[in-house]
Amino acid sequence: MIIEVRIGKNKYKLNCRPDESENILEFADRLDSRVKELQENIEDVNEAHLLVIAGLMLEQELQDKTDQMSGELKQQLYSEDDLYEALSEQMENITNYVKKITAKIENL
Repeated sequence: MIIEVRIGKNKYKLNCRPDESENILEFADRLDSRVKELQENIEDVNEAHLLVIAGLMLEQELQDKTDQMSGELKQQLYSEDDLYEALSEQMENITNYVKKITAKIENL
């Protein structure tokens, strides 16, 4: 399926699967909005440069989100010391349980 998108002053024909067309059109509209916003704020820049700037801004946003998610994931994970401490505590609990069972068996 071929769809046509407008970004800035240019139209682009893109080949895609039918189930992708709606998303591509939405993303193209978003990119077009970014390019228009940049065009209003930056004078004397051609459209190709605006597309590069918009692409770089998107990459920065993606990296920021990736870093944020990575930081959140690290906060959710236990450190090596936390795991060692939890394991030691569980081993101590098991040892105490085995001692109690052993004492009960000896009293039989």
